[in-house]
Amino acid sequence: MPPKPAVRGSSPTEPGAHGVAESVSLRGPDEQPADGRDWNAGGDGLALALSLPPGRRLGSARLLVGAAEGGERPLDELEFPGLATDIGPHAGKTEALWQWARIDWKAPRALIGVRVEASPPAVGALVPPRRTGARLRLFSNGSWLPLAPLDTLPTGTEQSFPAQCASALMAEMLIEGDAAEKRTGVLIPGMLNGRRIGLRFTRQPCQLSVAIGNEPPFFSADAPLPEAGLVVAGLARAINRYLSDHPGAAVVPLNIATANTHLLRIIAFEAELEAPPPPATPDTPPPEPTDQPRPGERALLPPSDRIPRVARLCDADHAAGLRLRPLPQGVRLSSVQLQLRNPGDEEARGTLSLHADEHGSPAGTALASWPIALPAGDTPRWVCSRLPAPRPLAGQPWWLVCRVEHGSLQWYADTHCPDLIDAASHCRGSGPWLPLDTPAPAPWLHLQAGVLDPED
Repeated sequence: MPPKPAVRGSSPTEPGAHGVAESVSLRGPDEQPADGRDWNAGGDGLALALSLPPGRRLGSARLLVGAAEGGERPLDELEFPGLATDIGPHAGKTEALWQWARIDWKAPRALIGVRVEASPPAVGALVPPRRTGARLRLFSNGSWLPLAPLDTLPTGTEQSFPAQCASALMAEMLIEGDAAEKRTGVLIPGMLNGRRIGLRFTRQPCQLSVAIGNEPPFFSADAPLPEAGLVVAGLARAINRYLSDHPGAAVVPLNIATANTHLLRIIAFEAELEAPPPPATPDTPPPEPTDQPRPGERALLPPSDRIPRVARLCDADHAAGLRLRPLPQGVRLSSVQLQLRNPGDEEARGTLSLHADEHGSPAGTALASWPIALPAGDTPRWVCSRLPAPRPLAGQPWWLVCRVEHGSLQWYADTHCPDLIDAASHCRGSGPWLPLDTPAPAPWLHLQAGVLDPED
């Protein structure tokens, strides 16, 4: 089956939330697609409506506007409007001596040819006649400008040039000068015997402007509109600015105006929507503090108010650990507190880890591990550290081990070991784990533990 033709006047884009292709369209006053049609944009201009899904913006837009077909073709007949000269209006006269002549045709039109019918005055005529010409200026957009590309043209024959928008013409008469009774070949201002000035125009629209509604134009072109068309620059930017000022708008008013009533053609329009913004995501909750107990914890061991006097060294070559009895079924270890001191000058950094019991020593593979750090200080302090996640430790004894990779820590020990603690040990390097022997008779390392009971 052959593909369906694209719908004129709209630019389909990506599918919307319901799988239907969203589109941008440009429609005329009759609510039909505006492109591919001829329009009169004179007077108050041509009001168009650009439609797009509410809340969306344009990623790109291209509007190509040109003269209607045949607009660049010169008109068949020369026009000879009434003119004024330095000696007054020329109406009703066949010829008169001019120094300058002016024609005003009010509305700007695309001028493409001029014929100045003027000759040397009869008085002082020479054989062959002196050369004559005219210096032309055009009134366009509030200013008098020289005719381009050359502002000096010979008289007597029609002279053609690229189309230029103008609403008036001024011609200064020129005649060949002489010096020492010899012709110089140079044209200088002088009087000519003038008869009339013929003008040739095209049907091209002049002074195109494009605006959003009644706002000042964001695009304008002084030159006649070519049939091949001009791309309206800045269209997407102007539309998006309007959408920023009118959130949720689904229609943007667009006004195209020309300085005359010759037809223009909207050759093409195409646009793409910006990608829709990503869906709003809820704010990420702040990370939970790792140096505080979790809400709902209870203490596993009784508090200790004894003043410690002995500590076990933990550094790169020494480790220490406690073996504890299994936790009741459903109870999970959530945090631990160790009574520590950093005797060094810099922050000490190490690792706490949980291990299963393996023949009375911590197993080689940790069940869980997490970092610990302590700044330097002169006095012992209880350091709280949360496990990465609460962990059940039922069914067999388990170990808490402290290792230090940078600096050193002192883990304080005491006698009268609580019932839940099975043993306290230390090791050096990769050597065996050995029981603590001080302080006697039942040494242990100061520990508090927070646990979470089963949820009802």
